[in-house]
Amino acid sequence: MPVPVKAVLVTMFEPESGQAGELTPYRKAFGLEPFELPGSGLDHLFANHDHSLLAIVAGVGTANTAVSTMALGLCGQYDLSNAHWLISGIAGVNPNEASLGSVYWADWVVDGDLGHEVDLRSAPANWPIGIFPLGAKKPYGPSTLESGLFGRPYQRFQLNPDLLAWAMHETTALELANPPELQAEQKDFASFPKTTAAPCVEVGGSLSAARFWHGEHHNEWAEQWMRYWTDGQSRFVTSAMEDTGTLHAIAQLERMERARLDQTLVLRAGSNFTMPPPGKCAVQNLVGESEPNYPGMLAALENAGRVGGHILQQWLQ
Repeated sequence: MPVPVKAVLVTMFEPESGQAGELTPYRKAFGLEPFELPGSGLDHLFANHDHSLLAIVAGVGTANTAVSTMALGLCGQYDLSNAHWLISGIAGVNPNEASLGSVYWADWVVDGDLGHEVDLRSAPANWPIGIFPLGAKKPYGPSTLESGLFGRPYQRFQLNPDLLAWAMHETTALELANPPELQAEQKDFASFPKTTAAPCVEVGGSLSAARFWHGEHHNEWAEQWMRYWTDGQSRFVTSAMEDTGTLHAIAQLERMERARLDQTLVLRAGSNFTMPPPGKCAVQNLVGESEPNYPGMLAALENAGRVGGHILQQWLQ
């Protein structure tokens, strides 16, 4: 008989060098230990002592997480049909909406990869960007996606509003880490009022794109893209690289009666801003002098673990 599982934790990266990753705070909190699942083709699997909680490091990018999640759901050794799912990771955050170290529950997740794209130098002069929806003829124009050539509406996912409201009720008052390095970064973004807020728990839309984009113009595109695909019901707050892939896999598993999309939450914590501060080059801000610039990384990992860990504890009880 398959082992019944209460909760599944999906993270994306966990360095083997000993550096902290997205799984690190959960390993400590729940005593997660690695294990092998013969025949699944999966590695980087973890579980608590009675395997009521499974965790996976699914890889970076929508394709990696989709494949890993499907493989786990189809393995047969575990019954995930009534499990709760928590997707937990760090993210870039929109300085118009968010602060570093804050944790955001996604109300909507929108795919930022599916689309047409032309080099802006080859586009009409009045186009703000060269990216436009599949089935459309211009940026943010009407699309035939849901009824025409491109058919299946996997461009967007709305998370269960009732489950989201419960998660907010459970976590809004949690104490979050607010280390000094966050204040140093806030000074560069002084003209963006929301960046100066102490880390908190809020709700916001998450854009999921496998390419790691950065810059003011792409940030404007992300804000428009989120409004477009959610019909104005959400705002762009976090930028991640995997979540539509993971949600698509869970949705497919649901059709096979192996998972429940309505029991899924997406949590993202701010590790960096999605654009540079005023007066700084986007390339320099993205890659830095010698390594990528993630000033809120440690606070984001810590706070994601505190918030996500609280929710997992409730599910396990």
